[in-house]
Amino acid sequence: MTKNIDSITLAVIVKKLEWATEEMNTYLAKAAFSSNIKIRRDCSCALYTRNGDMLSQGTFIAVHLGILSQTLKELLKVIPIDGIKEGDMLLHNDPYLMGSHLNDVMVFMPIFYEGQLLGFTGCLAHHVDIGGSKARYTSSTIFEEGLRMPGVKIVKEGVFQDDILRIMTTNVRTSYELKGDLMAQLSASYRGEERIIELAKKYGIETLMEYFDEILNYSEKGMRSAIRDLENQEISFEDYIEHDGINSKLIKIKVKVKIDDEDIYVDFDGSGAPGEGGYNSPWSLTHSAVYYAIKSVLGSSVPTNSGAYRAIHLIRPTYDTIVDAKFPHAVDGCTNSPSQRIVDVVIGAFSKIVPKKTCACDGHWPAAHYGGMDPKTGRFFAYIETYACGRGAKYNDDGANAHQTHMTNTANAHVEMIELEYPLLVQRYALVNDSGGAGKFRGGLGITREIKCLTDTYITTFPSRPTINPYGLYDGEGGQTDSSKVVYPDGSESPALAKAIVKDSVVTIQTSGGGGWGNPKERDKKRVEWDVLNEYVSLKSANEKYGFDIDSKEMKEKYGADIY
Repeated sequence: MTKNIDSITLAVIVKKLEWATEEMNTYLAKAAFSSNIKIRRDCSCALYTRNGDMLSQGTFIAVHLGILSQTLKELLKVIPIDGIKEGDMLLHNDPYLMGSHLNDVMVFMPIFYEGQLLGFTGCLAHHVDIGGSKARYTSSTIFEEGLRMPGVKIVKEGVFQDDILRIMTTNVRTSYELKGDLMAQLSASYRGEERIIELAKKYGIETLMEYFDEILNYSEKGMRSAIRDLENQEISFEDYIEHDGINSKLIKIKVKVKIDDEDIYVDFDGSGAPGEGGYNSPWSLTHSAVYYAIKSVLGSSVPTNSGAYRAIHLIRPTYDTIVDAKFPHAVDGCTNSPSQRIVDVVIGAFSKIVPKKTCACDGHWPAAHYGGMDPKTGRFFAYIETYACGRGAKYNDDGANAHQTHMTNTANAHVEMIELEYPLLVQRYALVNDSGGAGKFRGGLGITREIKCLTDTYITTFPSRPTINPYGLYDGEGGQTDSSKVVYPDGSESPALAKAIVKDSVVTIQTSGGGGWGNPKERDKKRVEWDVLNEYVSLKSANEKYGFDIDSKEMKEKYGADIY
């Protein structure tokens, strides 16, 4: 540390920055119009140095972690700092300029105090409709996916640019939601600005800038320290995307993780080519997934900022690949299956290095979309949800049931909200018996949800793991695969993919369970009985997979409950 830095003040400023980003998140969620933001919390906020390094990020969405740490730096290469004025706000969603998919619209605002640039606020929100095709994930190029805005000024020196907003609202179906959510982003940005200026007034500008630099250095030291505790080695792991948005085909994602003293190198050489549809990851999303996976394994106590990622190096493939989809490949589904599978392979690799700091594979379901015309309001509606799945088991505990796993991390869209805001009726919402992978510690259970469409509706939903089970570890079994279907009013059925369905059709989605950990035959009998009693595991599975001879009569005598 420099002579002007003390550890107590450093800790105080770190916590004030963390609180400021959480406050920004809260402002955004409370002011938003769409249920995707105000209920599901599909948004994230961050604060930056004046050079564009991320100082702190709120805790909402993991998939935004690496995006927000990279985007502003790249954007400042297009719009240099000397071209940014007090009162400006930058609007950005370009996936090829270290952004995410087009729906993730980012707002960056410079923070000035006494004529000096202190830093920036960043605010990312997933706008459910950003234009483009009605069939999410089925586009073959970026041009079909909606509006692409590579760093435009939505506010210039305090003057809101109405023409840009008119372009945006004219090209989307739910214009009222887009405008409301965008204004919520601006509101959250102003709150972040207030908190940074408060710190500048208290500590002085130059002193605060020194502490900002040290915060980044502190996180870097923490991450490097965690890496030094590992043996130098190279580990590979691979898994597959099972649907690219257009075709059901396997696309390999392969990773090699190299531990080299206090640095980690992540190489995706050997991964498959981009898919034809939207399940491709731009290089920025691949960074985000890798950062999340490694930080969750090694650096959970390290403050979340750009400094924490200085020791993590991604080796860019020399060819066009699903983990580095270049213009004009479609990337609409990048935040779903591709990012999740990248996390799966990185954690899979680390399971061989630090098994007690990892978990078996989580279940996963990509987002499901419902859209059409609401007969009650006469307006277009757009509903999105990433469904909860089972978490993978750990070396010492079962996986959690019905969680938004890894990269999604959104809140549950509760039944009452769905039925209040959309022409949809939730007929069933329950855990899926036997969906968690068997093991000494069992994988978490997936869920099933049945939604009746009360008007003609266009749906887009694809299974994430319809054939390949979420992997178990150390002799644990994989979790159950996922599935979906549409039941039409006449009783006929079809897979619930991208299609128009008529009124009174019922969409059923069943998500995958998490993988198990350890040999199922080593599971404690009391845990198995508890699972059977609570209908997590069937009596048949309890006996076949865990090697017990439990019968319903014994269970009734022991617990006073009927077991089937």
